[in-house]
Amino acid sequence: MNIRPNHLRRTWEIADVLARHGFVMVLDRLGLSRYLPWSARLLGKFQPDKRASWPQRLVLVLADLGPTYIKLGQLASTRPDLLPKPLIQALSHLQDNIPPFSFEEVRNILVNAWRSPIMEVLDDLDPEPLAAASIGQVHRGALKGGRRVVVKVRRPGIVGRSEADFAILRSLADVAVRRTEWARQYDLKHVVDELIDALRNELDFTTEAHYTALAHKTLPEASFRVPLPISEWTHPNVLVLEELVGVKISDTGRLQAMNLDAKKIAERYILAIYGQIFMAGLFHADPHPGNVHVMANGDLVFLDWGLVGMFSPSMRKRSLDLIIALIDGRSDKVAGALLAMGVAPPYVDTERFYYDVELLRRRYYDRDFQDFHVGQAIVDLLHVAQKYRIRLPGEYTLLARTAIIADGVVRQLDSHLSLAEIGRKLAPRLIWARVNPAEWGEQVMDAVKDWPKLVSQWPSDITSALSTLGRGEFRVVVEDRHIEKILVHWEKLVNRLAFSLLLGAIMLGTAFVVYEDHIRRIADIPVGDVGFFLVVSLVLWVFVEAVTKKHL
Repeated sequence: MNIRPNHLRRTWEIADVLARHGFVMVLDRLGLSRYLPWSARLLGKFQPDKRASWPQRLVLVLADLGPTYIKLGQLASTRPDLLPKPLIQALSHLQDNIPPFSFEEVRNILVNAWRSPIMEVLDDLDPEPLAAASIGQVHRGALKGGRRVVVKVRRPGIVGRSEADFAILRSLADVAVRRTEWARQYDLKHVVDELIDALRNELDFTTEAHYTALAHKTLPEASFRVPLPISEWTHPNVLVLEELVGVKISDTGRLQAMNLDAKKIAERYILAIYGQIFMAGLFHADPHPGNVHVMANGDLVFLDWGLVGMFSPSMRKRSLDLIIALIDGRSDKVAGALLAMGVAPPYVDTERFYYDVELLRRRYYDRDFQDFHVGQAIVDLLHVAQKYRIRLPGEYTLLARTAIIADGVVRQLDSHLSLAEIGRKLAPRLIWARVNPAEWGEQVMDAVKDWPKLVSQWPSDITSALSTLGRGEFRVVVEDRHIEKILVHWEKLVNRLAFSLLLGAIMLGTAFVVYEDHIRRIADIPVGDVGFFLVVSLVLWVFVEAVTKKHL
């Protein structure tokens, strides 16, 4: 293993901490044993707590290694599709009890970031931090003119230390993949790269400012608010946000003192989460009580948008299909949604896959709603997908993390409420939002924009096809191993056409009922022929759209 000279000291620290918590054999496999003093090994210095499991001891390792590793562990807890379940459970309890850094360091960071004295930007700045974490800490203040803000300052030196740790971690992952089967099985190098990329984003406060501004713009819900970032004074080291005063959503005593109903707050919280995920496609992926506050009027405030999930329309559809199938207890729909969400290997034992999904359905669906933990059910499904080597985009694991956190918050406020119960009530509204003709405007415009390009390609495509036929090179190959996919494909096609016919019939039927008197007055218009023409046109439009978007 090649370690850079400037990383030797940190490598010794990592080796020592791993050994103290009982991972000497791991060090041997990774070639790091040479960084341990033989005297310490011979004297039995490295004796771990035998009462703790290896995931629990690994959490202790991360806590001892400091802020970078604590944050990496917290991020790793969001990937149940890539890591074993016992490790995910242990990482979920990892806390960053990091002491705040001095106010003098805060002042130096602000001066260097703003290139001017603090008093030229702020009227005042509270020296006592509002909160402190592994990446930075937050102080209250006021801009010139009196506008109240919060100032988030990045922990000094964390970027340099993190980059050194990233280089060491990548080297360790490379060695582990070459020497151990478990690292190859879980594609450890890919996992490490994803975690490093995610942490780099969190270390740069301009990224968090971008996501916060995007959430402020795209989430105009009346029931919750997002603080507006002050871009003029935001820097990779500093984030300035408008101050929205509230109390933690978990502080039921203060909520009661504010004459706020905890159950209504819980319902509002669930509605906000569902709306972010399934309506807007942009959601807060870490909505724990420290990041969600309640204002005096009952509005929710979502803070700290450093970790977000972003869903495309197709991802919103598939995730909604999964949630509804879970709540309804439809194993076939759950399995189908999982397969649609990810990339499956060429040969999947679908019979065993469906059987494993059915086992989970029995475990969860036969319970009362208040005992139905949606987040844990999704995590278990992700582990089933992992078992069959179905690769899912990271956003879906953020969905599972968000659901687990939200479920815990809701049960703190009202033990009889659950995400599943509210989800079932919301399902018709969410489905209607997906099929509502008023929401088709963007799709129609996309289709209109694509038509000229499609039509312009027809002559060359037809010429190419005729040339191929003329050379006798036209072949039709149907392999048995693909026949199931072909049947599923055509089943979807028939379902879409049937849906189009049904939708067209409903629209026309509604129009005929509403305008029946007008239609009767116009005796010369063949209403039946016009209706048939409209339905056929609608079906053709859906078919052509599916072809051009490569859904068929």
